[in-house]
Amino acid sequence: MRIGLLQCDHVADDLLENHVDYQDMFTNLILEQDESIEISIYDLTINQFPVELSACDGYIFTGSRYSAYEDLPWINQAKSLVVNLHTSNIPTIGICFGHQLIAEALGGRVMKAEDKGWGVGVQHWKVANQHDWMGDRPLSNLALLASHQDQVIKTPEDSQVIASSDFCPIAGFQLGSMLTFQGHPEFSSQYNNDLISKRVERIGKETVEAAKKTLNENIDSDTVGAWMVEFIRQNKTLS
Repeated sequence: MRIGLLQCDHVADDLLENHVDYQDMFTNLILEQDESIEISIYDLTINQFPVELSACDGYIFTGSRYSAYEDLPWINQAKSLVVNLHTSNIPTIGICFGHQLIAEALGGRVMKAEDKGWGVGVQHWKVANQHDWMGDRPLSNLALLASHQDQVIKTPEDSQVIASSDFCPIAGFQLGSMLTFQGHPEFSSQYNNDLISKRVERIGKETVEAAKKTLNENIDSDTVGAWMVEFIRQNKTLS
């Protein structure tokens, strides 16, 4: 099985001294589930888009510092890619920015949650329903690292919300061959710590300090990684 990683940003240069870039975080997450999977990397920020969608069995949109509603050429092209993947029934997963991008591209809506502030550190969501792609690892509550202020406030028509909380009511949804999560299964606690430390002025000191107190909590990154691989495996035969 080959998965296309649609990279929507890079780790900041000063953080690369102690951490790997996003494509490596996702590669590690996926290969921990199945080391036979092949991964192709497309850097959308420099217009490296798939020429043939059939080149991969499924795709993953990564997180990003950008907002899904920004009017940038590569983001607009990425939205067109989402539509084409959806129309072609090719399994596609969106993480954080990717979650928001898929929502925007397919008729949903994303906004900056000014009234709620930032969701950082370990976040918890209720899982609405169990699905076949969860395999033998279903969860009723999901915990993942997060770093976001934008939120999906409206899902695309006919989609099903799969994870929610009072703070983030739409923290994941499924629409046919599309699956999304607001949280970051690829993040390590140390990277999340260093990232939010770098953004104290933007996030706020109290919010950052509260988030850091959660970083020793157990998270479900490995489980979500398994879900992602199984979702693509189950749906690739339908495309």
